[in-house]
Amino acid sequence: MTIMRAAVSVIALGAAAVVGLTLAAEAVEKPAAKPGANGKAEPDAENADEALSHFMRLKLDASGKILEGLAVEDFALIKEGAQELHTMSKAEKWRVSNDALYRQFSGDFQRVTKQLVAAAQKENLDQAALKWMDATMSCIECHRYARGIMLADANPRQGVPR
Repeated sequence: MTIMRAAVSVIALGAAAVVGLTLAAEAVEKPAAKPGANGKAEPDAENADEALSHFMRLKLDASGKILEGLAVEDFALIKEGAQELHTMSKAEKWRVSNDALYRQFSGDFQRVTKQLVAAAQKENLDQAALKWMDATMSCIECHRYARGIMLADANPRQGVPR
């Protein structure tokens, strides 16, 4: 029972991290859209921000299903949330960058969500809790990286440092 209490504590910390990361991601503003080469306006930046915010909220909802499922040993709920995250990780909105490191983060996340689905199918609570923590750590690391990319893009260096 002590292992289960420790797992629930770790899961709760992971959930808090996911909530914080999702809210932080929603707070990052993207630069305003500029007219394209053909003179037509690019997609409205405000609508794009709203769409991204909605997508982040869906990620949080799926994460909440996993946490709830772990807390009450509802393997169907764990599987549902993990499958939703896995599917979302393949969506175009997911890809904020196309560099090798970001692709590695996404690939790792896809693998761990598949493993989480498998653990839920086997009704292995300990394995599911461990895979959820792997997924949470993957989110934390990737969001940290993605925030760095967004900050670098938003603040291009002026001139050469002295």
